[in-house]
Amino acid sequence: MHIANKTKHSLVLVVCIIIGLLSALYLVAERYNVEKVQNHIENIIDYDAVLRANAFEKRSQQEAFDALKDAGITAFAIYDRTLEKANDAGEIKLLHSQDMVNVHVNSGVIKPGAVYVATVPGKEGYYKEIREDLYHRISKDKVKELNTSIGPVLELQGASAENYATMNLGISKIQAMEVANYGFNVIVRPTNYRNVTLDDIKLLFKRLDGVPHVTGIIFAGKEVVGAPNYLDETLEEMNKLHIPLIGIEAVNQLQYEPQLGFLEMATKKDYSVGRVYTIAKDELRKIAPEEAAQRFYISDIERNIRYNLFPIYEVGQNNDTVLQTTINYVKSATTKLAAKGYEFGPASIYPAYTPNPLLVVLTMVGSIALFVYVGQMLVCMRKHTQLVLFFTLSLVSIVGFILTSGTLIAQVWALSAAVMAPVGAMIILMEEWRRYDGARPVGAWKATALAVFYLLFGALFAAIGGMYIAALLGNTKFFMEFAIFRGVKLTFVLPIILVAIAYLQRFPLWKGRMLNSPAEAKRFVVEFLTTDIKMYVFFVAAALGIVGFIFVGRSGHTAGVPVPTFEIMLRRFLENTLYARPREKEFLIGHPALMLAIFAFLRKWPMVIHFVLTLGGVIGIASMVETFCHIRTPVFMSIMRGYDGLLLGAAVGIVTIIGVRMLIYISQWFMNREVRHE
Repeated sequence: MHIANKTKHSLVLVVCIIIGLLSALYLVAERYNVEKVQNHIENIIDYDAVLRANAFEKRSQQEAFDALKDAGITAFAIYDRTLEKANDAGEIKLLHSQDMVNVHVNSGVIKPGAVYVATVPGKEGYYKEIREDLYHRISKDKVKELNTSIGPVLELQGASAENYATMNLGISKIQAMEVANYGFNVIVRPTNYRNVTLDDIKLLFKRLDGVPHVTGIIFAGKEVVGAPNYLDETLEEMNKLHIPLIGIEAVNQLQYEPQLGFLEMATKKDYSVGRVYTIAKDELRKIAPEEAAQRFYISDIERNIRYNLFPIYEVGQNNDTVLQTTINYVKSATTKLAAKGYEFGPASIYPAYTPNPLLVVLTMVGSIALFVYVGQMLVCMRKHTQLVLFFTLSLVSIVGFILTSGTLIAQVWALSAAVMAPVGAMIILMEEWRRYDGARPVGAWKATALAVFYLLFGALFAAIGGMYIAALLGNTKFFMEFAIFRGVKLTFVLPIILVAIAYLQRFPLWKGRMLNSPAEAKRFVVEFLTTDIKMYVFFVAAALGIVGFIFVGRSGHTAGVPVPTFEIMLRRFLENTLYARPREKEFLIGHPALMLAIFAFLRKWPMVIHFVLTLGGVIGIASMVETFCHIRTPVFMSIMRGYDGLLLGAAVGIVTIIGVRMLIYISQWFMNREVRHE
């Protein structure tokens, strides 16, 4: 049996694909309902940084707080106090031995090199908290309380004055209450203790007990409080006070910054945690406030960010103060988010959502059926062989899903759907094109209309794969990126390779022959490897290699080929204009190329042109499916991204076809003119 003949598939595969699609659609609808209610965002800013910035402003502290609240700030972040910060705020006096020469000490003397902490009248509460913190941070034999002529004074020994001044102490309950009394929520950012003990953990949560509106805890540093031995105790205290756990998104916008103990705590909470986005200070210096606002906006709508930690600009922009510059970009981001329907306050935390296992299995079986269905279009299989392969893969996968957590098995068949759906769509289109193979060229306008029709058909078939992916991986573990889709780059490369093979099996591109049998395929390999190559081929191959590098390097989760400025400007325009920014590789490359490929075939253009355009066309279809591999993006946004890309792509494709036709007419006019002159 030759592939060139119309492939024969088992109807069982079609039925299972449909059943899997129906299950996937149900799960996608359920996922959408889970995602759409996660619409509350907490806008956070550093409390101490605001106080420092406001010190250089004409407006009062209350006026600054009112302006921040009006801009959309709902919470202040408070960090572990340091002696230096407390001294600058006037909460204590940080003294050195030379400052104590005129101070009388009862039953003691001033020791050279020691550091002293004295009370400030009316601020005794801060002194008591700091004394308690020091007892927990360093050994008590290094902290001694003296009775002096200026009141109680703490004497610190064993480290330099600079080290003591900048050492993290603990969260201040007085400061937390101060923030709450101003009408803001409280986000605490504690650091872990060295050789942490249960008493250290209890101290932290004793400080937080009774503080209203503590809406999250973001651990600072490389460890969570309680790591490595007391994670359960920390979680228990957090749960008692109903304080959500928040992870810090990594700089590369993939998963989280490494913190010892965070992943274990998240697992114990079934991944029902918050995710915070911020911009590093070094990066903030390089970008304008408008770009900073856009980054927060995109992070929230595309990556399930529900906590925004806005850094303060170090230098004012556009003749505004530092604080006003910060307020401006916060307000810009908030306004854009509000226009999308988001609300502000205590952030939404994704519940521990896991889809119905039976429906996941049915979807997985549908993906297996799709794999065999498309596979038999590439490799000859009898119906009996198709069914044996299908049932074997289904049995092994179901057993593996039951015996394991199911994550790996689900990812395997999600990857399969991401590859096979666009390949299947293109092969079905090829089969349809062959109906016109012996016919006369189709009229230009009819060919254009058919190009639009076949683009839509191919996109709809490929969307089956997108629905399978969205359903198979649609759970909180993937929503919050504790698990991510593996093999993103394969979903771009494999479809192109498989479509190229399918094309050579169906059309006489290579020396007028089709590679529709093992013997032909073997002969092709031998002839291809022994073909004489002209020097220009190396330059063409190098150019294609550069294009391929950019194409693959710009795809996937990791940072790759940098994006040029003009493209960033285009992206920002589309982000602010459309519901979801479509991908350039879809509406500027893939979809127009597919439409032009269809037009080229129907108009009987040279086969090699049709082949190259077909390979370009699979890029757009594959990209549409790959969009759903980014599970952190809400499924409705992924759907709208594909829809917007299809709409723009069809429009660009029509313009491209008209433009090519005009060029052909113009060239023919010049050629005819030359003939007449001769």
